[in-house]
Amino acid sequence: MKTIKYIFLVFGAIVMLLPSCTKDFEETNKNPNSPEQVPSYTLMTNAQKRLMDDTRDEWFSGRMALPWIQYWAQVNYTEEDRYQYRENSNNTAWKDIYTDLMDLQRVIELNENAETKALNGAYGNNDNQIAAARILKSWAFHLLTDTYGPVPYHSYATQDDDFQALRGLSENILSPTYAPMDKIYKDILNELKESDAVLINNTDEYVLTQGDIIYGGNADLWRRFANSLRLRVALRMRGVDQATADLHINELTADIDGNLFRSNDDNAQFTYLETSDNASPMYKAYYVDNRTDFAVSNAFIDLLSGKKTTLTGIEDPRIHTFACPKGLNSKDLALMQANEIFAMPISDYVGQPIGITSEMAGAIPIGDVSLPFYPLKATYGEVFMDYAEVCFILSELQGWDQTWYENGVEASMLQWEVPAENINTYMETLPAADEENVMTQKYIALYMQPYQAWAEYRRTGYPNTLTLPGQVTWVDENGEDVIFEPLVDTDGDLPKRVGYSQEEQLLNPDGYDKGKSLLGGADNMYTPLWWDVN
Repeated sequence: MKTIKYIFLVFGAIVMLLPSCTKDFEETNKNPNSPEQVPSYTLMTNAQKRLMDDTRDEWFSGRMALPWIQYWAQVNYTEEDRYQYRENSNNTAWKDIYTDLMDLQRVIELNENAETKALNGAYGNNDNQIAAARILKSWAFHLLTDTYGPVPYHSYATQDDDFQALRGLSENILSPTYAPMDKIYKDILNELKESDAVLINNTDEYVLTQGDIIYGGNADLWRRFANSLRLRVALRMRGVDQATADLHINELTADIDGNLFRSNDDNAQFTYLETSDNASPMYKAYYVDNRTDFAVSNAFIDLLSGKKTTLTGIEDPRIHTFACPKGLNSKDLALMQANEIFAMPISDYVGQPIGITSEMAGAIPIGDVSLPFYPLKATYGEVFMDYAEVCFILSELQGWDQTWYENGVEASMLQWEVPAENINTYMETLPAADEENVMTQKYIALYMQPYQAWAEYRRTGYPNTLTLPGQVTWVDENGEDVIFEPLVDTDGDLPKRVGYSQEEQLLNPDGYDKGKSLLGGADNMYTPLWWDVN
């Protein structure tokens, strides 16, 4: 029975989910009754969409990382805001991400197998398809290891006894071991570097002629994504393995314009459609599932409205697309002109208090706080990585460089459709680049990429505008201070990681025990990860 259940978790879910996951997307479901014959481009579409659906939904994102990094706060059930997440959400996320990885592994196999290679080569260069799948696998494994720590890992190029994930069908490894984080990091860097080498030799050929929602098959943009992601990974590990990190950083920065994202046009994002089946995850949560459970947090609204840190007194115009004024929702604002939206006074934006009890949260009328705006659009584009982040990384690597810092702020403003006059006004008041200001702006720019913002906080300690356990989070209607009291001990800080899936503990006990031993601490929320030396 145990084996049967685990096969379902790591593979059977693909066969069951694939026909419905990409409904109407690029007409990918040509033969829903024969999933074993599905062409590679349908698997790529499915993986791109599902990775965003599964990591940016109301559960894994909305009830975990978004409130932890204090972009949003829940308006009813605030246990997750106070770090007591639902184990079912964790189990589902773990299972879903590995299922998505199996789709990408199948893309690779279809483009290598002698019996299927020619057929799938009709949809794009075989080697380019493999490279793109390796890049997305690297993105997903990076998210997993930065969330949990040591995890089951799979490599395309490296044969290693620690890399056993996704090998259930080919090698009957149904209980994969857990790989150390340092090995995972080094191999991700290698996977991305090798993928770039493949794509740079085939930039005149399509990755896919259809089904690539991120880049429309453009090989040069895929390689820029690979290199930009490699820069992110290298920077994150630099504090614990500077030699390896700098080797990759120096290669990439030797030709910044040739290797990395150059503008927002290069951003890696998955843009959704108007139809309810294919709308963005948070649109579906609010307007399809009728779960109006989140508002923008008071910590974030206070930062944007100029009430905190070195940005005190500076109003950030991105607040007008990040959030709605109190009393309005995203559909109300969608009917208005940009000049009306950006003219709304900052005082109309009020954040939901972070880390209060469910009873306190439920007593605040929903019309008294700011709901999200752009992230609730049906056609919102969920970002894998963007140009603004690259700019902030380059600013940091060049000693908090002013030009790259300003480029990052401007790129973020443009990405969030801030009018030019508002951008110019903000840039004129922007404080000079230093560690605090660059990292605070990076945090703002990573809005709706909460797992990346959370990782950067753990790496650097910024922004310093977050409300930590034991601090005052709100002054209630009686003028009384309300203290942020977490339900789970995180040693007085934000969580350091998510605990391993309980289902994994039951189905893969040997792997789980290996993961715990590699952690170097307890399987709880305040055991720091390998690179977390802040």
